[in-house]
Amino acid sequence: MSENNRIWYLMARNIFGEASAEEKEALQKYLSEDPAIQQQYSMLLQTLQKKKQPVMQNSQLDENVAKIIRKASLQSNKPKKSAKKRPVLYWMGAAAAIFLLCLGAWWFLSGDEAIITPSAQKPVLTAKNGNFNQMILPDGSKVWLNAGSELFYENDFKGNTREVRLKGEAFFDVKKNPDRPFIVHANNIDIKVLGTAFNVKAYQDDENVETTLYRGLVNVSKSDDNSFQPILLYPNQKLILPRATHSKAETAKVAAASEKNSIIIKQIDSTKAEPLRIETAWIYNRLEFRGDDFATLAAKLERWYNVKINFADTQVQKLNFNGSFEKETVEQALKALKTANSFNYKMNNNEILISSSK
Repeated sequence: MSENNRIWYLMARNIFGEASAEEKEALQKYLSEDPAIQQQYSMLLQTLQKKKQPVMQNSQLDENVAKIIRKASLQSNKPKKSAKKRPVLYWMGAAAAIFLLCLGAWWFLSGDEAIITPSAQKPVLTAKNGNFNQMILPDGSKVWLNAGSELFYENDFKGNTREVRLKGEAFFDVKKNPDRPFIVHANNIDIKVLGTAFNVKAYQDDENVETTLYRGLVNVSKSDDNSFQPILLYPNQKLILPRATHSKAETAKVAAASEKNSIIIKQIDSTKAEPLRIETAWIYNRLEFRGDDFATLAAKLERWYNVKINFADTQVQKLNFNGSFEKETVEQALKALKTANSFNYKMNNNEILISSSK
């Protein structure tokens, strides 16, 4: 068996839970040594998913592919015929045979969308409301995408830089390469790194862009403001930048008038274990909120639960909340919020109308 065929064979065995400890170790060795193989493996897993589930949860196979798997399983369980020479595919094992059938189905069902190509127009990774997603980038870097987010390639990762564009929120674990900086473009903010782990929150409807650094160093600048002095962020620091662009003089005036428009660097609580930190709680399937008014929290709930929230009056939007949700349904979440602050709500499928209590 050629090395290339062996890689596919190991992938098949691993995907269908038939790999031995030695085969798992061999596959991990291939994945760690070749980012291209990592990307192919990650891309195949994504394509076979029926819907994107939160990180650290099992996904479901596409129903069409699942039918092919079941049919192939029945075929592989038929009585053997010793008189005929077995084809090569048979000797690869049931899992590998099924895998190759799935691979053919993958290309047939997904068409051009199965090929990840650098494009500034088409996202290479999407996480719809109510779901998370993850992938390995061409350089071996890893990215986790929060609900309601999109990631685009800005170049082909083969030049002097590795550049992506983010809409929404993502956590990056960047593979170190001093000769080729990794750059994240988010709104009007450019975040330049060499090798680090950090979170970027840049939703279109948020007032601020937030960058939280866990490891390494990042340099943050503004693409549309040459007078902006780049900010160097150190581990366990969070940078909060207003979305609006101001000159230095304007920024000083606006900051004096409103704290919301000032540039803030906060030290995060590094004594907490990573799953308990507010900034990246979403990676561990938990929605955290601290002092959010209802309007701000509603935007988070919409992305988290894939619902639409409307307010009947402006007064109820000013209510403030602290807390977290993990396994609660949207209705359970609303009932919990109602115990903290009194309000009324009506649900009609995935639309929710919230009003002040009389």
